[in-house]
Amino acid sequence: MDLPVGLDQDSLAVYRAVLLHQEQAVPALAKHLALPEDRVRVAVDRLIGLSLLTPSWDQPGNFRAVSPTLGLEVLIQQEQRELADRQWRIEQNRAALAALAAEYTAQGEAGGLTGTERLVGMDQIRTRLEMLSEDCRSEALAIHPSSILSEEGTKAAQPLNQRALDRGVRFRSIYLDSITKERATLEYVRWVRERGGEIRTAPSLPMRLLIVDNRCVVVGEGTEDGRPTALVLANRTMVTAMTALFESYWKHATRLGVPAPPGDGGLTPQERELIRLLASGAKDDAIARALGIGLRTERRMVAELSERIGASSRFELGAKAARAGWL
Repeated sequence: MDLPVGLDQDSLAVYRAVLLHQEQAVPALAKHLALPEDRVRVAVDRLIGLSLLTPSWDQPGNFRAVSPTLGLEVLIQQEQRELADRQWRIEQNRAALAALAAEYTAQGEAGGLTGTERLVGMDQIRTRLEMLSEDCRSEALAIHPSSILSEEGTKAAQPLNQRALDRGVRFRSIYLDSITKERATLEYVRWVRERGGEIRTAPSLPMRLLIVDNRCVVVGEGTEDGRPTALVLANRTMVTAMTALFESYWKHATRLGVPAPPGDGGLTPQERELIRLLASGAKDDAIARALGIGLRTERRMVAELSERIGASSRFELGAKAARAGWL
């Protein structure tokens, strides 16, 4: 096939070796392709510059392939802005891009989106999220049970979300109330909202969840050997159940930037949830994690609520809160 603008034979060979043969380190790539390591390093640097390769999260020194739709499209847009008379070369880019994307999609389909798929490590999770983002056409629903988003994660998500929003995809996301205290997370959430995304917050959330086009669900599972894990579910029953869970939380969540009306006793939703967790027997550290706040903040809130209701212990706080109708 014709080479995309910006790629030479070495770069294309390296990209396909990472994509199709899972060769992820320079020495292994050089051996597989029978090329000198210095030529492979030059090709790797070129591919990283084109956003076709990215360093591995799980294995420092290794690389993973990024969907060519994400990398070469950036190059195409730059050329369109800079030199209109290079339109014919842009069309060549698009043809080569389609060929590479077909190979990339075929690799993803080999893993399968039917039934259940388990992902282990950030490389697998991010690769699957990139593919789902590119395929999303109507709506993305998300629950984020953490008040802190990593800078690397938000930078990776922005171009994916922008492309989806440009296609008319509707974004509805629920975050913790406590994100208002986290500057970087709040900036990202506002960025999404300014571009048409709908954002609501809740005092606590059940799990990390993403629902794509009412057909596929990604659920944060936990960790394995220190690496995050996730499940991809395409079963109709599970998708329906998870969508109902999302809609239940969405219905009772508060729009970002709109103060929730105080409940009985002047409690905020976060304070009411804290008391509910206390009454259930949860410890301070578990409550802090559920609310997305620090342990010191959680203990300060408990002390303030105890003083407000005249309680001298956690047990008395729970008892008086129940009598006052706070629960």
